[in-house]
Amino acid sequence: MNEPFETDPLDALRASDPVSTDHLPSASLARIRARVREDVMTNTTGSAGRPVRTISLGIGVAAVAALALAIVMGGGRPGGLVPGSSPGSGSASCVEQYSAATLANREFGFDGTVTAIAGDKVTFAVNDAFRGVDGDTVTLDAAGMTGTSITSAGGPTLAVGERYLVAGDATFAWGCGFTQPYDATVAAEWSAAFGG
Repeated sequence: MNEPFETDPLDALRASDPVSTDHLPSASLARIRARVREDVMTNTTGSAGRPVRTISLGIGVAAVAALALAIVMGGGRPGGLVPGSSPGSGSASCVEQYSAATLANREFGFDGTVTAIAGDKVTFAVNDAFRGVDGDTVTLDAAGMTGTSITSAGGPTLAVGERYLVAGDATFAWGCGFTQPYDATVAAEWSAAFGG
């Protein structure tokens, strides 16, 4: 008995996805693959051990497509929007939600102007160091904020010559409101949060 030819839903998803997986962070790919495997593993098998295509596979593919779209769309915030304490478009992948209390947990914080961008590395001229920054310049990893990679963490798209408030840990500038366009009122709040 011949079965009708069906397009593999994963192949259809790959064909319709405009994002090259070569440029997605490994953590994002791992989440997508885990979700697909979960849906594939929960499918039942019919006679002769062939998978039965159930509605759950279609729902799983739709969920994976929605996740991929969220990764693509969550990479930035509209210009001029200053994040508050409410969760933003990318809050689901943020380790901590932005607030004055969580800001104070960061190893460094400063007011700086972008002088150079090379891949995900961004160099800032430090205008005012709130904590943890020595010297007039600092170069940090700013994945998802330079336009070279896609994350769902949110954050501004950094641009040379623009001024930002930047906070993070080690050599990593955090998104999710911990890096945002400069605003004098918010800068005063940051100074207070860092004990300045």
